[in-house]
Amino acid sequence: MEIFHTHEARNNFLNLLLKIIVALAGIHFLRVAFSFGLSTIIQPVGILLQFLNCLVFIILGTILLIYFKPSLNDLGLEYANIRMKTRIIYIIGFSVLFTLILGQYVSQWEVHVLIFSLVVGIITPVFEELVFRGYIWNKLHESEGIINPDFLTLVTVTLLFGVWQLGYIDVFIRNPVTIGNAGMLIILKMVMALVLGLIVGLLRFKLIKLMLQSYFMGYGIFSSLELSNSVLNGMIHGNITSLRRNTPPHL
Repeated sequence: MEIFHTHEARNNFLNLLLKIIVALAGIHFLRVAFSFGLSTIIQPVGILLQFLNCLVFIILGTILLIYFKPSLNDLGLEYANIRMKTRIIYIIGFSVLFTLILGQYVSQWEVHVLIFSLVVGIITPVFEELVFRGYIWNKLHESEGIINPDFLTLVTVTLLFGVWQLGYIDVFIRNPVTIGNAGMLIILKMVMALVLGLIVGLLRFKLIKLMLQSYFMGYGIFSSLELSNSVLNGMIHGNITSLRRNTPPHL
């Protein structure tokens, strides 16, 4: 099956893909470096650790915005011509997401649970969606000479998102609760990322070439999975509280 019109188009796409992979590896490297550096200086525990996790992603996001200078269209954030129906979808999406997060807090009434849920349910998914289904998606889709850009972009971004999860291996290794099953957990995380990445990618493709609807649905799916997965990991190791207090986001 022909994917590209010319060999030059194929080479240009592969060169772009290589640059994206290097950039993603660099992002993970910076995340680990910032996390390790700040942890060494501050030596955070409990709530402070969750604030640190949030701060690392904010720093990374700021650096990426300054370096790449993406437009709203580059990130898939198109505000023009938002209809009332779309606004209602936004409101419902936000309501469901915050209900899930507050539900985690209300169930235990502990501040660290609320902060953990905010980091896992909002900060991390927003960061990753803007990177993958936003900037990377648009850059790949705009590559010239592709016979079916929608299909190739969907498959490529989904695979990249699954491989991206390998970069979080340090999170499992550094946590004494999960270090014994780090390999199994990272594989499980990659499989779930591939499945959810495909689902959200289809939403990204179907819902008006993104707009913001797919983001809200994506956030809801990722939030539900991440929060449930965190609880599952805690049950497996018999220590949910320890997992939430001592584990960086994205478990």
